[in-house]
Amino acid sequence: RIEKVFDYLNLNYSQEVKLSDVAKLTNMPEVSFSRFIKKRTGKTFIDSLNEIRVAHASRLLIDTTNTISEIAYSCGFNNISNFNRVFKRKKNTTPKEFRDNYSGTRVFI
Repeated sequence: RIEKVFDYLNLNYSQEVKLSDVAKLTNMPEVSFSRFIKKRTGKTFIDSLNEIRVAHASRLLIDTTNTISEIAYSCGFNNISNFNRVFKRKKNTTPKEFRDNYSGTRVFI
């Protein structure tokens, strides 16, 4: 079940993902699904989804020259403030600082 959930989240992270839709995918009521994912991952449903979104955003910050706003919206965040807040909480740096400080090899698409 958990694998099915994360496959779905990885495919649909850029769109609006509702708890009710993912709960239906596992044939569980929303409350039971929330408990299930928290028990299995140690994180809430929203934390798990945001982690996937931030990971994709990090990759785009490194690999593209898109603006931070474009990246935020393409990764499913509805506003820049929320994106910056969630990104900073997960990565301990802002998206701009992350991009500026990345010292690896860049591949521009």
